[in-house]
Amino acid sequence: METSRLIRKIHMDCPLCDKTHEIEERKRLATITLKGDKVTYEERFYFCANAYEDENEFETGSITNANLLNARNAYRVKHGLLTSDEIVAIRESYGLSQVDLARLLGWGEATISRYESKAIQDEAYDTMLRFIKDNPLKALEFLKKNAAKFTELKRAEVREKIIDFPDISPPAPRKPGTKLVSKSSQI
Repeated sequence: METSRLIRKIHMDCPLCDKTHEIEERKRLATITLKGDKVTYEERFYFCANAYEDENEFETGSITNANLLNARNAYRVKHGLLTSDEIVAIRESYGLSQVDLARLLGWGEATISRYESKAIQDEAYDTMLRFIKDNPLKALEFLKKNAAKFTELKRAEVREKIIDFPDISPPAPRKPGTKLVSKSSQI
């Protein structure tokens, strides 16, 4: 067994020895090739002390999915792409569903769901997500461009959520007859 660290011990049915007993949940660094590139990620697995030495590890479906997501996120980090958690955070910062964010950006309805759970976005999609990450005015531009993808009521709801974004505020009112002066023109 490669170097691994104990996470916890749990009592469960073991598929390797067909007994109910204490199993170790462990983690270690693993390497996988994704899109032709080797990446290292944290892998979790279960260890059965009762099984044969070369057959003493197993994963459940949920651990396999988590391991694959960790590997994909390691690839994203290595290539300067947003991680799945960062994509979720962008969507949640606007209070949008996966479908609403996909429509806002002019993408297929399942695209955001795939990027949050399994697929690795390409640089063009990543750039579009970064455009709206901290710039709700860009999100409003996308809403205007892709307005036809929403009903009038839904479009108004999405617009309201974008406007409620924490960093957006209307420009300060000016007195009539005053003009804007840039700092560079004052120097």
